[in-house]
Amino acid sequence: MENYDTYKAHNFITNFINENKDHKFFIFIGGDHSITYATFKALKSVYNNLFLINIDKHFDIRDWSIDNISSGCSFSRLLDEKIISPSDLLEIGILEFYNNEKLFQKAEHYGFEYIRMMELKKNFDKFLELFKKKIEGVEYIYLSFDIDVMDISVCPGSSANSPFGLNSYELIKIFDLILETKKLIAIDIVEVNPIFDFDDMTSKFCAFLIAYILNQL
Repeated sequence: MENYDTYKAHNFITNFINENKDHKFFIFIGGDHSITYATFKALKSVYNNLFLINIDKHFDIRDWSIDNISSGCSFSRLLDEKIISPSDLLEIGILEFYNNEKLFQKAEHYGFEYIRMMELKKNFDKFLELFKKKIEGVEYIYLSFDIDVMDISVCPGSSANSPFGLNSYELIKIFDLILETKKLIAIDIVEVNPIFDFDDMTSKFCAFLIAYILNQL
């Protein structure tokens, strides 16, 4: 980013994708979660049947008419602008204490599917079975991974770190199911904040994750 100009960063991302449409796979590293709006929108023009999986503690469906380019409204913008339909969005890891009741009501109004963190942890193996069936029926997958979904003991380097997040094993199992489909065409890894990190734990985790994905591909 130049001079913290988010609009300029989004334009750069869009132009890069438009100029490199023949690439078979994209990795985007944030930065805040607002980049997903730009990356997904640009890739949707390349891959029409693109399914979006957001692994995140937050819905990120705040009112974008007030703050139209922030980390908290990427998915409401995509939905409101009809760039994505509710049936093509799945959010995994929503944590109750970090989303107010109005956001839950808004998510129900949109009609997209989401999995609460505590339900996921209580029935993880059952979730994996249902998740595998879900992604079998899609053509292409875009994966957005917000680091704050991880437990603070694993990834402290997030502005919204908290307990009761995913552990390393749970995340890799989810990633493996997605990678096995051979349908993943892009991933973004966002919300890493080195200021809050400890011994570069979060940065090392993300570096390993990128290496793991590329090795599997």
